[in-house]
Amino acid sequence: MARNVCTSCRMLCQRLRRVLVFACLIPPALCFGPVKSATAGDQVWSGSGPRAKSVQAIAVDPLNPSRMWAATFGAGVYRSLDGGSTWAGYRDSLTNTYVRCLAVNRVHPDSVFCGTNDGVFVSTDGGATWKRNLPTAWSVRSITIHPFRRSIIYASTYGSGIYKSYNGGASWNTVNLGLVNTKVRDVAIHPANPETLFAATAIGGGIHFSFNGGLSWTQVADTTASIGGAEQIQFDPLNPSRIYAAMVDRGVIKSPDGGVTWVRINRGLTSLRCRSLAVVDTIRYVGTDSAGVYFTTLSDTLWHQVNTGLTDGNVDGLFASPSSPSTAWAGTDRGGIFRTNDRGAGWTQLDGGLLRTFGFSLAVRPSSHEVFAGTGFGDRFWRSSNQGAVWSHDVALFSHDSEHAVLPDPVNSQTVFLTAYGHGVYRSNDDGLSWLNPDSSTQTLTNLFARRLVAWPGQSGHLYVGTGGGVFETLNGGSTWRPDTTGLPPSFSVRALAIVPGPPATLYAGSDSFGVYRSTDGGLNWIPKSAGIPSRFVHDLLVDALQATTLYAATDSGVCKSTNGGDTWAFARTGLPQGEVRSLAQDPVHPAAIFCGVWGGGVFKSLDGAQHWTAVFDQAGLASLNVRSLAVDGALLTLYAGTDAGVSSVSNYSLILTAVGETASIPVAGLAVNPTPMHGGNARVLYTVSRRGRVTIRVYDVLGRLVRTLIDGQTESPGLHILRWDGLDEERRAAVAGVYFLRMESVDGARAVKVVLVPK
Repeated sequence: MARNVCTSCRMLCQRLRRVLVFACLIPPALCFGPVKSATAGDQVWSGSGPRAKSVQAIAVDPLNPSRMWAATFGAGVYRSLDGGSTWAGYRDSLTNTYVRCLAVNRVHPDSVFCGTNDGVFVSTDGGATWKRNLPTAWSVRSITIHPFRRSIIYASTYGSGIYKSYNGGASWNTVNLGLVNTKVRDVAIHPANPETLFAATAIGGGIHFSFNGGLSWTQVADTTASIGGAEQIQFDPLNPSRIYAAMVDRGVIKSPDGGVTWVRINRGLTSLRCRSLAVVDTIRYVGTDSAGVYFTTLSDTLWHQVNTGLTDGNVDGLFASPSSPSTAWAGTDRGGIFRTNDRGAGWTQLDGGLLRTFGFSLAVRPSSHEVFAGTGFGDRFWRSSNQGAVWSHDVALFSHDSEHAVLPDPVNSQTVFLTAYGHGVYRSNDDGLSWLNPDSSTQTLTNLFARRLVAWPGQSGHLYVGTGGGVFETLNGGSTWRPDTTGLPPSFSVRALAIVPGPPATLYAGSDSFGVYRSTDGGLNWIPKSAGIPSRFVHDLLVDALQATTLYAATDSGVCKSTNGGDTWAFARTGLPQGEVRSLAQDPVHPAAIFCGVWGGGVFKSLDGAQHWTAVFDQAGLASLNVRSLAVDGALLTLYAGTDAGVSSVSNYSLILTAVGETASIPVAGLAVNPTPMHGGNARVLYTVSRRGRVTIRVYDVLGRLVRTLIDGQTESPGLHILRWDGLDEERRAAVAGVYFLRMESVDGARAVKVVLVPK
């Protein structure tokens, strides 16, 4: 059939004397069964995960309970105007988005304060814009406003003690006289006698009190309160002589006599590691580390665990409604905010945009089909082993603002690299379970504003990173770095990076103001290569997998293409909407398929060398049209898009073979095995050829000995084909567990892939 179509096209081409394009759609389902992800959307976009947010504190407008604020750890301050149904983030004017606490002026609730990892910020428009009015070297853990003289404000810090302002935050002074420990987590102010203060400090300090507005402090004499660290402290609003404190690892303590004596009230608590506290009317709530929420009543005799519907047991923030004490909100470590209207008998998770993550970076490990996502804004590094159905994260990198690149090591199946903007390059040696900065002691990466990462194929730990100050190279997995900046402008901020392995390697770097530069000696020297690129802001670069001198640039003006190693460029944007192109990706198994992400436009595909683009399944189901990153799992025909609403995926995109003129064609030769490791057999072998011809595929062991011939000189038509290897050798005996290589010989040349066979 393909032959007849091709012949007809040639005849028509001769008659019309012009170039024609013909296409053959080859759905994978017609090639010995479907090739698709078990969870990615089948020819429609699906998914908006991972969905999470770490909420440290919650505040409610005392005059309008429908207006709420959430302090998130890494994503700034979120605000809701409808009681938590929908949320919007406000972070642009926050120079530090790691927010730990909130305070609202009770009389003028448009005045909102937030404490971050490096200071106090104030908003005078209800949290829409922010201005820092107290820079600190340590994180701000609480902000407390005087109940009558609202120009008096206290800010506790975890290292420099307590600050006090007499003029609404315009100026501050420390008030630490008598503090045994200056790591202060909370300050409580007596509701009727505001000169009386209590402070919760870290281990070794416990509870302190002041009767003169913080001018001097005294550690509580009762060892129940002075031994151990305190997390939060509150007065009982009905009887301020009763004071409650949530202790770091000693449960809850209570003073019935204004702080003179203290007793533990832990009956019913299964966790003594307390994180948060809310005391309102006759109800007390406590949030714990991993055990969720407990409540008790005025008698304080027994705590009741109330976690129905609460899917995250790490409760960092609690707020209970003064007007309706049975209503409370819990801010959790990963699940955002939960609300109860019945004292915790049932909790409902609030989303409405609060749990949205941002797909800054994506990568696929071909051998295991794992997907890695750097979501930024404190939402951490995530991974999925089932094509995005479930996302997990284990150790957070709380020292960064956003991850601009994630890269699996090309050789070591347990090593992953991640750029943390402002903090350099991190490495995980256990597939993302834990992280380290290998350069933390040597500090050879002198510019920590790292964005792009590329790896030398086939070499473990040989990386290049693009930073705010040029390109750096490492040969040892990031332990030491060498600057490769000769020829680059001093202020060359790298936004895009691509490699053609050598020796020596050819590198391309794109910037936000200087266009594209090229190095043909492994990064030692650079020269500009931007002729024909109208926009000097280059977001991404892609070297064609089939032709090393062909590359693509994602710019503010669309996609540009060069066929001569960057010497000249031309637009390649037919079919694309106007706007910034943020990302590029190529199917490694079927390299004719090239994808681009358009900011505000979605994801587009080209199968003719970027000359024409079409929307991927008309963007149906795509979480957001603001696309930041792309990744392709060619063996599963699955495409991932990182957007401003999380990661979406789609599978079974069409493979279109395009020929131009009489004989020219765009080759799509490829070979892949799925799954690998294969457990005892039954692996799917996917292969493509660009034109009709004979194909041979054989299996070899690591010593080069023939194990099995799967097909021998079989004539195949252009397109995708699938066969299976059952794990048997030529004698139909089970092959021993180990590493094998599949080698394909076709009209497009030879290709080989590795497969690992493990016992059932």
